[in-house]
Amino acid sequence: MKVVKILLIIILIMMPSTSYAKTGQGELKLSKRIMELVMMYMYGAGSKKFTADKKTKNDPLVMVVSEDGNYAWYFYCPAEYRAWGCMDSNTVYRAKKKCEKRSNGVPCFTFAKKRKVVWKNGGTKVSFKRSDLKDPYLIAKKIQDAGFYDGDLMDLPGINYETGQLIEGKNLSGKKDSSLKKITKKNTSSNIIQEIKELKKLLDEGVITEKEFTLAKSKILGGN
Repeated sequence: MKVVKILLIIILIMMPSTSYAKTGQGELKLSKRIMELVMMYMYGAGSKKFTADKKTKNDPLVMVVSEDGNYAWYFYCPAEYRAWGCMDSNTVYRAKKKCEKRSNGVPCFTFAKKRKVVWKNGGTKVSFKRSDLKDPYLIAKKIQDAGFYDGDLMDLPGINYETGQLIEGKNLSGKKDSSLKKITKKNTSSNIIQEIKELKKLLDEGVITEKEFTLAKSKILGGN
């Protein structure tokens, strides 16, 4: 009898704590970086050294997120291992341990299982079909509408449908990010105005003639 009790104690010690298997509850706001990881998770994206082939996708298994929305960890099942299955009894436990190691102790809870968001925040339930992956903006919008993200979706980078990796320079709509171009144009216009003001000051002070002012002004405007 004493041996049985000892064995039971050993088993209980070795078993993962049930606190690591809890589904998240309450308000959760994802940071921009974690929102990007959620998108990658839904597409089954893993390391850039490994990407799914063009005929099939990796299967997302489980994603955990810290309660402050700043840290996360997820596991996916590589496409070639799908037939054997990847989930085991410790998958969630391992994911949460990884998350809490990164979060410096901030508790992490289950956010999604496969392509279904299970975190209970009182908002709309969110789940996705494989066909939904064709429209990454739709995926992000559903997550936002459910109350998990307050940022501007157009600030999020695009997603490569084949690999699940982020596409810098494009937003979720698939359009090229023209913000840098706009800033550059704005700065150029500001520079032109400033240069003309400086020329006018030199003209008013008699440093340059009217003819020199007109010629310099034409060159500045012609360079735009």
